[in-house]
Amino acid sequence: MYLVDTKQKKQGIWEKLKNIKHFEIIVVIVFCAILLLIYSSTFSSKNSEENTLTALTTEEYAEYLENKLSYVLSQINGAGNVSVMITLSCGVEYVYATNTTEETTSQTVAGTTTTQTTTEEELIFTSQGGKDSPIIIKENLPKVSGVLIVSSGASDISVMMELQKAVVALLEIDANDIEILVGK
Repeated sequence: MYLVDTKQKKQGIWEKLKNIKHFEIIVVIVFCAILLLIYSSTFSSKNSEENTLTALTTEEYAEYLENKLSYVLSQINGAGNVSVMITLSCGVEYVYATNTTEETTSQTVAGTTTTQTTTEEELIFTSQGGKDSPIIIKENLPKVSGVLIVSSGASDISVMMELQKAVVALLEIDANDIEILVGK
């Protein structure tokens, strides 16, 4: 008896839904909302994966630059096999978001005015997954301090000069910070 009552109630609800004008439109809207929720959750998880992939350590950044530079320099006519080693001046620098408060006080004693300014900076934190971390505004990648190039074609002075010009242009460093050696 209980089973029959619930079955009748379900059929009654279904009949009421069918009688609603534009029932198909409501079904389509609900279906689209579900698809939108699924898409947005998938998109946000991919976005967070991309953010973690772009965060490189100093060593990974140096290796990335070495590989790219080796490939580009090996394309120079006559360069032959090229190996590159890069040294970086420091690690990655982060600029954090801060609240800055500045207080200025003036004091006049015997006709002389003295002004004193006090500045305080406080880091702004965000909570992610129950963990507080400071908000990063900017990430400054390390500067290249030196480049060593070993090229099998570097015995030719014109090839050596082309290698040097390419590195100066790509990395924006002085020619004095580049050492080019002849390889096997």
